[in-house]
Amino acid sequence: MDTVLLHILQSSSSAALTAVVASVATAFPHASGETLLVLLRSPLCILLDRHRLASESHVHSEMFGLMSRFDAENQVYVEERRDANARPHRHHDLETAITNLQLGPLAPRVHEILDRHREEMKAVEEQEKDDRLWRLAMHRMDLRQYTVAEDEAEAPVIPEFETTSDDGRQLVRLDLKEPEPDVKEMMDQSAAHLQSVNAKLGLLMWGLKAFNRDEPMRYDPALWREKLREARTPSMLDGDSQGHNLHGGGPGFVAVICVRDHWDEMSGDEREWCVDVVCSEIQRQGDHWNQSARIQRFDAYPDRPFAWVVPPLIGKPLSEVRRTRVCQMLVVALTHPIDEVRQYAASGIGGNLWEIDRELTLRCINALASEATMVQQLVDAESIRPFHGRRHVDEIEAEVAFTIRQRFRESDGISDEAHQTFDPTRWFGAEANGRILAILGDVPTDAAAIAGFARLARTLVGWWDADSSRRRWQHEREPERNNKTEVMLTDLLQNFLLRTTTVDATTIVKPIVDAIDLHPNKVHWILLGLIGIEDRQPNTTQFWLLWDLFADRVRNAAWLAEIDDEHASGGEMMSAIFLGSWWKEDARHWRSLEGHAGHIHALFEDLPPSSTVLDDYLRFLYHVGDQSLPDAFIRIAKRLQQGAPHQMMRKGNTVFLLEVLLQRHVYGRPLELKRHCDLREAVIFLLDRLVENGSSAAFRMRDDFVTPLPVA
Repeated sequence: MDTVLLHILQSSSSAALTAVVASVATAFPHASGETLLVLLRSPLCILLDRHRLASESHVHSEMFGLMSRFDAENQVYVEERRDANARPHRHHDLETAITNLQLGPLAPRVHEILDRHREEMKAVEEQEKDDRLWRLAMHRMDLRQYTVAEDEAEAPVIPEFETTSDDGRQLVRLDLKEPEPDVKEMMDQSAAHLQSVNAKLGLLMWGLKAFNRDEPMRYDPALWREKLREARTPSMLDGDSQGHNLHGGGPGFVAVICVRDHWDEMSGDEREWCVDVVCSEIQRQGDHWNQSARIQRFDAYPDRPFAWVVPPLIGKPLSEVRRTRVCQMLVVALTHPIDEVRQYAASGIGGNLWEIDRELTLRCINALASEATMVQQLVDAESIRPFHGRRHVDEIEAEVAFTIRQRFRESDGISDEAHQTFDPTRWFGAEANGRILAILGDVPTDAAAIAGFARLARTLVGWWDADSSRRRWQHEREPERNNKTEVMLTDLLQNFLLRTTTVDATTIVKPIVDAIDLHPNKVHWILLGLIGIEDRQPNTTQFWLLWDLFADRVRNAAWLAEIDDEHASGGEMMSAIFLGSWWKEDARHWRSLEGHAGHIHALFEDLPPSSTVLDDYLRFLYHVGDQSLPDAFIRIAKRLQQGAPHQMMRKGNTVFLLEVLLQRHVYGRPLELKRHCDLREAVIFLLDRLVENGSSAAFRMRDDFVTPLPVA
């Protein structure tokens, strides 16, 4: 092993490979002695591995899991990293490995290298913090700096190193001597700081979990008053006032939880403290305009939940001074430099402010529309100027936000028709429309909400048309919205369609349904979204009404006749209409199909014989249509008889899917299949077709199926 590790170090200049070598050497120190001696000659390697160990501590691991939520595509790497971190050697570092190395024959060489490092250092009075950190590391690694504890009673009991009188082994404890005075002073200061940071991180983790109502057994929400007292201590509030201080966000989360869940249980003084903390945290970054801050996506910062909790504060009994400040913070949150703060504010307004103050809610909507209009106009004006003479977008947005905040306090400063007249198809209007519809989405029967979502449906189709035109004529002009904005707006539309009235949902979705001919690949995402929402928050009757609208249009789609062509359009839409969503592998039934599976069967029978249609229908049966079997075998056999069986079964997975479905019944419920003549003939027909397509599994099933049952 040593030879291999040394070869890697000698033949590579990669820090990543060096880290792998260090990890292996830490796991097997006595098999990697020469490698460890090489690494010891590099103080940087020792210190970097110490940082690695600190970053994998239990608190940071929890934060790592929290951050991973924001990128689902990397979940496989997150799980791999978590599994690797759980291995025993990951709880040690190179310092530990080099200390262990001194228990063998290489101890003199280790001591020689450590002594040489000490000789090469500057004089103590000239040393800086990094020098003292390296001296501390050498002090910990040097086995000569340890003494054996004299009192056996003080030796810790470690189960995995349990000793017996038979093997003669004895557990001893090694105590590290005190380092030199200047290093010890640094350690004492660091320990005090670390204790403070750990206390703040502990409060932050409780606040995060309690706010999201996660792991109540571990993070007990009933401890809110104890946490409130802890949050109000001066040591918890001494963070960086100039920017975000992540580990100092605990008091903020505690304040939000108390406002949301325990307002009536708090004293007047506690309420005032919570309100002041909420307002201060929103204001902290309220004027910090730059793109890197704007695109942050991290809800461990307390200004996000603060923005959500400001709207319900409007309805709380407050002093005039604090009420005025809360109203100011409402518009600051709504025009905040960070998009995620704005989104939280919009969610809080939609979920809480309608019942408290409808007029103020509409004023917030109009403020968003006014801001988007002003920004777009100013950006358009700048676009005709020479590139190097243009103002940056951040500067424009900061100027407009300040104007909106000023006008918001004026009785006629914001137009009551702004949300009806702004352009939601342009870049800034589209972004604002996402927040406007997030607010309107909480009043699904309101006329303004219905009009807003109807316009959104037309806007989406207009974007799709523009994209097609651009591709067709090879226009270089960029689209007027970004993909994330379109995804957000699509999600809002899907949720609204299953919450509003049946009549309004039908009207709103009509432009989307009418676009199936030209944009089936776009429309299918809408239907998949509806399936997902119906699965989580069922409104089954309305879902199937909307499904029927999509299905009727698919029945007459212009691309249907060519659906089996190599480069045909409509394949994604056909999959979606047969509920081709991302079902779990063990899913066999969908509760929303109960009493409604006939919709799927009728569509299958109405569509022309097709390999694509057959494959999608079999996928439906395989995943969630199990209760439609075995009767569905009769329908499948009829469709194959009406078409060309060999051509209809040419899709890659068709034979496999049909094999699996038949196996579930030929071997699991043979009597039922043989009892009914139509079903028996359909199964034999399907088995024959599978055999013709080279299925050995079908060949065995057919032999078993036609074998007469033994007489009892």
